[in-house]
Formats: sequence, structure tokens, C-alpha cells
Amino acid sequence: MSRKEKTRPRLDKLAALLLSGDHREATRIARAWLADPARAGEERTRASAVLASLAPEPSAAIAGAVGVVAALAIGIWACLGGGR
Repeated sequence: MSRKEKTRPRLDKLAALLLSGDHREATRIARAWLADPARAGEERTRASAVLASLAPEPSAAIAGAVGVVAALAIGIWACLGGGR
């Protein structure tokens, strides 16, 4: 069995984890692959792609932070009697 044929099941396992929604395990495996210098180039490329795909979008993080700040401001305003 060639080296490429041996790496195929591992790549398929990573894809299966992503499709099943087990992002925590997929992230763990991808980080382990990147930390292992003996891994094949294809595995390292796939691991990098997995980690990049699971990273939150910066604009979504900013929108979430703005929403939290707005909710806190409205809550404080309401508790201090701002609606009287």
C-alpha cells in the first residue's frame, strides 16, 4: 500500500468529523497533525484548512460584542429608571 493510500482514511476521518458536527474533535486532530512534523504534506494542508474553516469570522465577533454592549446598556438604563 502506498503512502498516499494510507493517508486517505485519515483525511476521510477528518471530513467525517466535520460533517457530523464534531468540531471539537476535528480541531483536536487538526492541531495534532500540524504539531507532528512526520505528517504528510496533504494531511498538514487539510489540517490548516480545517482550522481556518472553524475560525470565527471577525465581523461576526464584532457584531456579537456590539450586541452584548447594547443589551447591557439597555439593561442598566432600565434598572436606573431611564423610562420614567
